[in-house]
Amino acid sequence: MSKILGALFLLVLSVVAQAADNNMLYVEYQFSGKEIAPDSFDAKIKKLWRIGFEFLRFEDAPHPQNNPHGLIIVSEPDIWIIDRNTNLAQHSVDPGPNFKIHFPLFASESSEKLRRLELGREVDYFYEQSARESPAQEIDGFKCRVLRIAVDDREATLFAKPNGTPRQIVLKAAEYEYTMNFLRYEPDRKPDMSLFQLPLGVQPKK
Repeated sequence: MSKILGALFLLVLSVVAQAADNNMLYVEYQFSGKEIAPDSFDAKIKKLWRIGFEFLRFEDAPHPQNNPHGLIIVSEPDIWIIDRNTNLAQHSVDPGPNFKIHFPLFASESSEKLRRLELGREVDYFYEQSARESPAQEIDGFKCRVLRIAVDDREATLFAKPNGTPRQIVLKAAEYEYTMNFLRYEPDRKPDMSLFQLPLGVQPKK
């Protein structure tokens, strides 16, 4: 299961240009499932900030045993991968000529179609895949719409709150099942551009 979460560090850069949105998306999420112990690193909360396809910040949880504490900052064309334990950053530059950031929810999945599902486009993706709607279900006190799709040999189910924001996405395959739980999902935050700058004290890795 660690490879699933670790693959979230993958930023897929395409060649389609897109202007930044006026609002900033902020998300807190965590994974759960039979193979994920509640007190494990894999179950810890992750945080993401995003403005359009040009700006992204992803904060992983602190890792036990002094392993890297990951932070990714993208301000196109600059990409920084930072270890907060050492305050060292690896820098790369998107060669362009056009720039677009994707942040797939399930980047380690072998299904190319499933890897197109990304934070900020969950509901749109399900409708694009001809989702079928099931009876509403209550999730943590919210009466949620239920959308299901079949993607290759997997089934994905989206539980969306009445205002349209996702609450959970459940992914099932023959050999595993796990859930992405959205603890906070705020698509209309006022942009804070300081989040997409290299933090004070962080030095480029030589």
